[in-house]
Amino acid sequence: MNLLLDLLDSYNCPAIQSTALLVLVTALLGNPTNTRTFENMDGLLTITTLFKDEETTQSVKMKLLEFLYFYLMPEAPVASKLVGAFDRRGSSVAAGDENDASSRKNIRSQQEKQHMLGRYLSNVDTLVQDLQEAAPFTSVAC
Repeated sequence: MNLLLDLLDSYNCPAIQSTALLVLVTALLGNPTNTRTFENMDGLLTITTLFKDEETTQSVKMKLLEFLYFYLMPEAPVASKLVGAFDRRGSSVAAGDENDASSRKNIRSQQEKQHMLGRYLSNVDTLVQDLQEAAPFTSVAC
């Protein structure tokens, strides 16, 4: 996580910043533990600082904005029943249930994340409103 955040520094070229954002989204997707690590390592400060930097290219700013929309989406743990089937490999079902409970405890609400992001960015309410109205990620089919 620290390496990814370092790659988002303004001294790196836009291609490196864009790729680091893509890897960061992949690392956070469906993984609340990684998201908490990102938050604890001042990832929101890193993202918003780069977003506000006048030297940041428009293409990177668009990717940063997409990242902020992604971050503000409601969290859900990975389909832990399926993942648990691979992780358990012979352990009891009760242990899988403990993993499910632990994963659920690690989830933040959209309001909590909105408040955290609001420390660094003043227009978070507008982002959340846009996210709720446009629902940009709901039409993606897997």
